Amino acid sequence: MSKTNLTTLNKVSLLAYLINLGISVPHYCYHNNLSIAGNCRMCIVEMGKMNKPIVACAVSAGTSLFNHEIYHNSGLVKKARENVMEFLLLNHPLDCPICDQGGECDLQDQSLFFGFTKRRFYKFKRIVSDKNLGPIVRTVMTRCIHCTRCVRFSAEIAGVEELGVFGRGNDSEIGTYVNKVLLSELSGNVIDLCPVGNLTKKTFTMIN
Repeated sequence: MSKTNLTTLNKVSLLAYLINLGISVPHYCYHNNLSIAGNCRMCIVEMGKMNKPIVACAVSAGTSLFNHEIYHNSGLVKKARENVMEFLLLNHPLDCPICDQGGECDLQDQSLFFGFTKRRFYKFKRIVSDKNLGPIVRTVMTRCIHCTRCVRFSAEIAGVEELGVFGRGNDSEIGTYVNKVLLSELSGNVIDLCPVGNLTKKTFTMIN
């Protein structure tokens, strides 16, 4: 690998590199126009000399490919993604038939691919109250998987830090500061960014 190619590859993530090659790698928190968060852990791949999977969105392609072999579909990777998916679905409601994202939802597709027929966790799903984000965005907070796409978009693209993550662990949830509504002219874009139908359009779901 030449120095020029290595320098170029160091500027892109391993996940972006694999996607550009046409390789399908599941991901929820990653977006090519937003900063790297590494929250969902679905994009894990296996690097030859590492003893555990790595998060593909959080490492550069140059560092990963230099003297390493990358396995994106190995048995270890599949098993790890199954475990991650199981935790993502732990608190996610089974309301696909009435969800606006149903039929074009990555979480739905991946759950069919990696999902289990039997649950290993029987604790009650957590209840999160819906937020009033203004006249455009409708929330169904029980669907949220904490990918933080909406939070990063508000801060990095819209330039207004209106959304944030509050609480820790199982009690964490996304909302606005001091329960304010979204005021940015670009706030409606978070609807398209949300990968799981947590944020939808109010006027689309309202029946006049």
